[in-house]
Amino acid sequence: MYVEEYRKYPGCIKVPEFYYAWPVRLFSQMGTNRASFWCPANKADSKWDTNSNKTFPGNNINFVKANPPSTRFSYAYNDWGIGAVTTDINAQLGLGGDVNPPTQPELPETRVKSPTEMLMLGDSKTDGSWDGNMDPKEPDQWPAKRHNGNTVLMFCDGHAEAAKRADVVDPRNEKWRRRWNNDNLPHPEYSWTGDNGTSKE
Repeated sequence: MYVEEYRKYPGCIKVPEFYYAWPVRLFSQMGTNRASFWCPANKADSKWDTNSNKTFPGNNINFVKANPPSTRFSYAYNDWGIGAVTTDINAQLGLGGDVNPPTQPELPETRVKSPTEMLMLGDSKTDGSWDGNMDPKEPDQWPAKRHNGNTVLMFCDGHAEAAKRADVVDPRNEKWRRRWNNDNLPHPEYSWTGDNGTSKE
């Protein structure tokens, strides 16, 4: 609904303030339902609720802090895909990382070549380290595997899938490499180490 109204994706982090823009912006389409931003398989202290979650700076429910120690949160946003962190919106492979219009604009809807194959949101590891970011190259930003080794992921067209977290962050898995990127290409020029099974969450 957000993309239909604004014709762009919400972006991950609002800079220079460093709060997560995506939950606040998506919430604008959801009435008063903050509960939908909490995974029931996660701990209660990751709810978007200042009674249960005491990690909001100044108890400000709309300031979901991004930089560590971040506000505990159940879900994360595909900011950079498998590409580099860059302020050049035309070079970004994810759905938009740091945003500060007009100098750092949001990613236009038209940049996503295959919405049915593009990751948007997923289970967050909820460890206080960039809880609202999802990145296959950074172990502290991998999606969680709290569903019996699986992670639940939402795609840009609104459908959801459950998959083994190890597959989702595996650099040798071309299907998943493509799904992180707005051009639906595997970009072999980027490399990282995948999940060897040692990560607890």
